[in-house]
Amino acid sequence: MIRMRFPLAIAAACLVLAAPPSAGQARRAAHRPHAARPRPSWIASSVLYEVNIRDFSPTGDFKGVMLGLDRIQAAGANVLWLMPINPVGVVNRKGTLGSPYASRDYRAIEPSFGTAADFRALVRAVHARGMKIIIDWVPDHTSPDNVWVKSHPEYYVRAASGAPSVPIDPQGKPTDWTDVVQLDFHKAVTRQAMIDVMRWWLRTYDLDGFRVDAAGFVPDVFWREAPVALRRSVHRPILLLAEWAELKMHRFGFDLTYPWDSYGRLKDVWRGADASGWLRSEKAVMDSMPAGGMRMRFTTNHDETAWDKPPVILFGGSAGARAAFVAEVLLPGRPLLYDGQEVESPQTLRLFEQDSVVWNQPDTTATRAFYRQVVTLTRTDPAFLGRDFAPLATSDSADVIAYRRGGAAVIVNTRAHDTRITVSGFAVNGAHDLLSGAVVQGDTLALPAYGKLVLERTGDAGARP
Repeated sequence: MIRMRFPLAIAAACLVLAAPPSAGQARRAAHRPHAARPRPSWIASSVLYEVNIRDFSPTGDFKGVMLGLDRIQAAGANVLWLMPINPVGVVNRKGTLGSPYASRDYRAIEPSFGTAADFRALVRAVHARGMKIIIDWVPDHTSPDNVWVKSHPEYYVRAASGAPSVPIDPQGKPTDWTDVVQLDFHKAVTRQAMIDVMRWWLRTYDLDGFRVDAAGFVPDVFWREAPVALRRSVHRPILLLAEWAELKMHRFGFDLTYPWDSYGRLKDVWRGADASGWLRSEKAVMDSMPAGGMRMRFTTNHDETAWDKPPVILFGGSAGARAAFVAEVLLPGRPLLYDGQEVESPQTLRLFEQDSVVWNQPDTTATRAFYRQVVTLTRTDPAFLGRDFAPLATSDSADVIAYRRGGAAVIVNTRAHDTRITVSGFAVNGAHDLLSGAVVQGDTLALPAYGKLVLERTGDAGARP
């Protein structure tokens, strides 16, 4: 999103599980060629790295990102997600640089990031490493000085005054996003224009997909058309990530959605809420997840670091940040890292300014190795590649998160004090901790403050990384 999280009522709406489709909807979906597609292996084993281009390097451009590709790969990522690269609007701009989510021209590149040739070079460099690249796409709204405002005024929602309207939330209330105006997707001409320009980016720059901003603000009628049209247009696997929580987005063809509820509840657990409630919520969502759907798992992103706190502060220091990361990222889904997270930068990275990441944090080699170790499990260990998930009971269910993934058990102490526990449903004695290499002796686990274990019994989940 482009500023403070949308109002609580809207956030709550994002978390509502969509009702099952009607019989008529199901019949229509069955006739969509790509509605039930096999998932490409690179998507199912993806680790995303989100880059705020302004902040990733001192130069704040594509060349700076290219010079940092070694760093991204060293963190274990194989999919580069660039925040929006279109020119930033000037009219009603917020802050010094404006929001990257206020596009002035859907077919152009922000000059401060570099040229089209620079972007092509970056895409080629990413692909040469065997990685994929997606860009942030903002279909719901544009800057007030977007070229479409003059050339295609019919594309826009109009306020009572007749001027283009600020975005209206899904409950019909105006937002405070005063630097953008909303497109009207109830019109077929707008829908076709947006599909055309998204298709143009896929074909022109050989991109591997999109992260779609505020996807739920865009009417469903567009999403019933766009994913199928985009996949038909390139005849290769593309990743579609929706910034939205409703599971209907998967039925429209999105691969990944946001786990806002999971992330919010995890923060509540760190503030003292019962850990077992978090697990019950996860189980309910996973039981409702459409076939092929996955959550993108994170403990920060550009919104959270800008408007809240980075994980190393939010979760109580390095140990707490790592414990939260293990608990969230090893759930079913695909993991995300964001600028500087893998070196545990304590910086607040603002959206409307440039705040270059300070990469030289204490003990960066060991810190980066930890995050790489965890995300590598999600790519290589069979226990973490499927959807299998079940909460585990412990003798301290209020404070300890424990769940099973295939033949592995994830156990995390969410408190800043030691605890000793027993676990039901998983034989811990003799199990191997994939994080430390230690072998558990006995049936009782001693967990230090924010202690974390990823346990597997030899041979239970196949080869380990």
